[in-house]
Amino acid sequence: MVPPGSRQALSSDKPAAPTTAFGENTLGDIAESDPIRMPDLATVFARRAERLAELAPGHELAGFLRMIAALAAAQHASLANLPPGTLPGNIGKTPLDPATWTRDASWRAALARILELIDRAALPAEALAARTSLIGAGAEELEGLADRFLDGDLEPGDAGRVVFVAAALQVAWTRMAALLDKADLASDEPTTSGDCPACGSPSVAGIVSPGGTKFGHRHLHCSLCATSWRYVRARCVHCGATDKISFRNLAGTSYLRAECCENCQGYSKVFYIEKVRSVEALADDLASLGLDMLVGEEGFGRAPNPFVLGDME
Repeated sequence: MVPPGSRQALSSDKPAAPTTAFGENTLGDIAESDPIRMPDLATVFARRAERLAELAPGHELAGFLRMIAALAAAQHASLANLPPGTLPGNIGKTPLDPATWTRDASWRAALARILELIDRAALPAEALAARTSLIGAGAEELEGLADRFLDGDLEPGDAGRVVFVAAALQVAWTRMAALLDKADLASDEPTTSGDCPACGSPSVAGIVSPGGTKFGHRHLHCSLCATSWRYVRARCVHCGATDKISFRNLAGTSYLRAECCENCQGYSKVFYIEKVRSVEALADDLASLGLDMLVGEEGFGRAPNPFVLGDME
């Protein structure tokens, strides 16, 4: 569902009017930033939809970005009137880990709402077909799709439908993370792990904000539950190595670099908001797939964005 990318600079550095989203896009606002930030349901998906719509005009992947913007808007709308979810009985390390926390049926209710509410005019033919297929799918089939997505073990033909499934699972996990208290996590201190302290999922990208230290703080942003957590600068998010770290960037994108680890051949994206005020980790990651292509050609890899899982080829 993702059209061919480009090695050109894919996003604009033009600053946008600041809004509020985790404090990440208001300069000088977080000199002493929180080590862990739980998601704000009132803004997380709405802000993502806004940023995607802002990035789309003139972009080589404009149609794709508009589709995901419509999906994020439907995620936001789906939060209303969902049945109660089930919080984990045990708190501590990664309480929402998909491997240990049994998801409830509320994610399927979120999926039904997303399929109902999404702006179909923004969907290409393949996405419309995937939507129709999911509307007619039974609970067992849907749970199988969810299991394969969370396990990262998709089957041929899953890619179109799993975009909607991933969106619904994000709604379910983000809602539960928003209900957690930071005291429910194992620690409220900066972590040495590149995995989410709430659900154990990989980060989608990091954002460096001015203040706090000479070089600012980096927060990683979870690909599943939208929790963010402080992480040491110039440290591999995959293996934790601090040596043999190098950086790549595309021409014209001073606000974005790929942090590449020569030890494990992993990489992660880092956005710098002193260069561009308005950044949303998942949205800006999708708008910079050209950088993924560049570092991928050099042999580096990472866990892909949930909305391109299975499509990175």
